Parts: sequence; C-alpha cells; structure tokens
Amino acid sequence: MPFLMATLAWAMMALAVQLAIRAPLPGGAVVAVSRTLLAEIWRRGVLPVCGAILFLGLALLPSILEDSSEESSQLHTLLDYGQVWISSVLLLLSMWITSGSLSDEIVTGRMRVLVVHRYGKSALLPGKWLGSLWAILALLVPATAMLWILCGQVVESSTDLFGEPAVALVAPEIIEVTREDVESYIALQMLEDPAGWGVLERDKAYRIARSRLDRWSRSLVQGVPMEYHFQYPAGLSEGAVLEFRPSLGRLHRSERARIRLQLAGESRDVVLRNSVRSQIDIPDDFVGETDVVVTMEFLGAVSDGIRISSLNWSGSDALQLRVREGSLLSSLLRSQLLLWIRCGFVAALGLLVSTFLGLPVATLLMLCFFIAAAGGGFTGAFDESHGGGHPDPRDQEPSRILIDLLASGGEWVVSLLGDWSRHVTGSRVAAGENVTVSEVYSGFTTIGLIWVGVALLLGSWMNSRKEHGLGVDR
Repeated sequence: MPFLMATLAWAMMALAVQLAIRAPLPGGAVVAVSRTLLAEIWRRGVLPVCGAILFLGLALLPSILEDSSEESSQLHTLLDYGQVWISSVLLLLSMWITSGSLSDEIVTGRMRVLVVHRYGKSALLPGKWLGSLWAILALLVPATAMLWILCGQVVESSTDLFGEPAVALVAPEIIEVTREDVESYIALQMLEDPAGWGVLERDKAYRIARSRLDRWSRSLVQGVPMEYHFQYPAGLSEGAVLEFRPSLGRLHRSERARIRLQLAGESRDVVLRNSVRSQIDIPDDFVGETDVVVTMEFLGAVSDGIRISSLNWSGSDALQLRVREGSLLSSLLRSQLLLWIRCGFVAALGLLVSTFLGLPVATLLMLCFFIAAAGGGFTGAFDESHGGGHPDPRDQEPSRILIDLLASGGEWVVSLLGDWSRHVTGSRVAAGENVTVSEVYSGFTTIGLIWVGVALLLGSWMNSRKEHGLGVDR
C-alpha cells in the first residue's frame, strides 16, 4: 500500500509539471523562462529522480515504527521523520535547481542567447525563481497528502485523525530579573562575603549573580506559596491541562516530592517525580477565561528524613498550560506552507550566489547557510555586554571601531538566522502544537517578501552588470 501511494504521488507530480509546461498561460517572458526551467529539469531527470527519492522515502517510514509502541507515539514518529525528510529533500532541491541551472547557462554561454536575443536580463532570475517554486509545490502537495494518509493508517479511524486537536502552549508570567536586581544582589554579596566576591572580575560576578537570580525566580521554596498567572486572550476551551516537569536537583533524582495546588477554590496534593512530566486537568469552570491563576506550594519530599529545600522549573517547557486550539491537519498545512516559503528563499539565494560564484563554491556557501540556520542562528554568538563598567580609551581607536562594526553586522546576520529558525515548525507539529496564522503571515512577510525580494533584486542587478559572452569566448 505505501508503495502504491508513492506511485500515485509521483504521477500527480508529473501531471502538475507537464500542465505547467504545456498549458497556455499569460505572463510574457517571465512565464516563458519558468517553463524553460521546468522543461530543462524534467528532461535532465532532476525532478523525476528527486520525486522518486522523496516518495519512496516516505513509503519506507512505516517500517521504522514499533508494533509495541502506543498510537500517539507512532503518530509523533511519522509526523516528525516525515516532515524532516520532506524538508531536507525540498530544500536541497531548491538549491540545486536554481544554482545548477544558472551556473550551467553562464558556463556554456547560453546566457547570452537568453538575455539578449529572447527574454532580456530583467526576466531571467524572476522566471527561474517562479519555475523552481512551481517545481517545489508539485512535490510538496502530493508528499504532504501521502504523509497524512500514512498517519491515518496509524490511527484507528480516519475521522479521529481529522478531528485530532492541536494545542497552544501558554507559559506563566515569570518574575523577570532586571539589571538593578543583579547589581543589588552583587552589592549585598560584597558586604556579606567580601573575600569571595571581592576577588571576582565584574563580568564573572555579573554572570554568577544573574544565573542565581534566574534560577530562584523559577523555583518553589518549601512552605512558601507562589502564584502563577497564565494569560490566554482567546479564552480557555474544554480539555485544557496544566503540565509540569519539576527538577529536584542531582542529590534527589530518585526521590518523590509533594506540591499543593489551589485552583478554582479547590486544593489538592500532587506527588511528583524528578524530571517526570505530569498533567492536571483544568476544571470546566475556567472555559472562556482569559486569566488563570494557579497557586502552588512545595511541601517537601514524600520520604521522611529527606530534606529538599526547593523545587525548580528547568527549561521553558517545565511549567505550561496546554489549551486546545485548531486541528492537527490545519497546523500541518500551515507548517508546510512555511516550508514552501523557506524553499522560495533558498531558490532566490541560490540564484543570487550563482551570479558571481561557480557551482561548487555556490553549493558550499548554501550548505554553510543550512548549517548556520539549523543551529538556530548561533544563538549567543554575539552577547550584549552589560553596563556598569568604566569606559576604555581604546574603544575609540579605529581598529576597535571596525571590530565593533563587524560585530554589529554579525549580530544582525545572527538575528536573521534566528528568524529562519523560528519558522521551522515541523517538530512542533509532530508534538501536537498548533502553528498559528500569524506565524504564517510573519514568515511570508519576513522571508517571502523581504528576504526573497532583496535576493532577487540584488541578483538581477548583479546579472545586469555582467557581460555574458559565448562559450568559445570564455
């Protein structure tokens, strides 16, 4: 059955490509260039081979599932590995289509015929970009449909899968540690322990103080109640749950602890294990509420003679409210739409670098971009320094000013890569989290309009400044 679906998906892809090549469509030179690109990559076997690899890889996904695992675990595995496989193939294909096509035309000398005698320089890069977008879409739609059908085979009923809800994760309002808090803590420690804190460098003392205050702001001290506020403007729906994963410290990994929850006037004691996720149902009285207040009190260890001073919330997902929002299918479709937008930028970037670099170097540069983007933009590579230090006269030297400018540029590039990483939503969909429409708008505006527009404009300008000779002249 999976291999039959792979064959049908490949046929759908081939039909979409042939319709785009043969159907009469208006659009002038841009559409003509896009058709030429589609015909070229189809004739050379790029699309047929990549389509076969993509769909056969999806057909083999059910073989990695364990029969003994739960239904939810199998669904998570299929969605996770399936989206990773689709995105990997399509992103690499986006790079190869545009970079390979443009580089080949420049090297062989066909560029002169295209830009002088037929289409003009202004239509060349936009046409190739549109052709690559259609090729990626022709692969993405049947691949997504095939992945969803495979997920339906895991769930007992297809109607249950269509009604599978997605969730929105709501984090509580945590006390934010300010610079003034850190400075006050350092001053207090200098008074209490001048021998220990007095010998520390200011940067190191600042890091230690901030780390401690951040940890204390995310902890529950035994016997001290703490209120947590959850804001959800759309209003809670039925089936909302409070999820928490506590940390009891290295010395108490095998111990159990108790906390007391006060919610909607009711109080209950809950037994927790270290780093084990637990869930508490939110009463139906909170349906429609936009503000949920949960009071927690740490009661200590369950075993007598064991003293645990505090309970810590380690990580951004240690304490959160899970609210049903949207469906799993709509979340998957929005995630795949973001993937298509990212493929569009990769295609535009491939066209840009191919105007001034050869295919091997352009490919290496694109691979470096993928590695940097997969790392989340090298978060923390350019940390902002805190104030409070004495000015250094050497900061005004030309060399230091140049270094600061380069660091500012690097920080800007890092922030852009962080935007790319935030719009990679495949793992969130696999975990059942909802991908909102606002995220799609943000990805379309940032990546689809600004990034793609800048890449195409810059690439078209660079291409217009070049003299494209015939192959024998080169």
